[in-house]
Amino acid sequence: MAKKFSDEVCLENYSGICELFNKVIPDHRRFSVVYACGVDVGMTNFIVVRKTTYTYSSYAVGFDTNEAEIVILPIDIDMETYGTPVYLKKSEIDKAKISWLSKEITIRDKRLPKKYIQFNVPEMINQDPDNVVIPVKQDEEAKKFMEFFKKDYSK
Repeated sequence: MAKKFSDEVCLENYSGICELFNKVIPDHRRFSVVYACGVDVGMTNFIVVRKTTYTYSSYAVGFDTNEAEIVILPIDIDMETYGTPVYLKKSEIDKAKISWLSKEITIRDKRLPKKYIQFNVPEMINQDPDNVVIPVKQDEEAKKFMEFFKKDYSK
């Protein structure tokens, strides 16, 4: 059975994500921040066996409603290391959409490592049996991000 995290731990993790974002992004004051997570499924076919691999990713995603800009900062689940941030504006990306059923966001852009990125912005994660995501509570922030994304990106 998965360990359940308290609201306090989830809120503390969200604060840690925001602090890391603020430390890395020079103009962080203009961005609101949400935690996003994604999984990439890879399949390799051999003659007899099919191998499936899962790669989990965590991101601190900043969004500026005035400039309609998003910053995606790859982070590790320990919130200690991070990757190179990618700044994205609607006018510069190839395509952006939200899946109807799963609410998964897909952004296609040639500046991204795999030419696209897929992630979810959960309102709350308070269980993680496999230790692959950061337990967070971000109810209002997630709703604001989804409204922003639907209005400014997903058309």
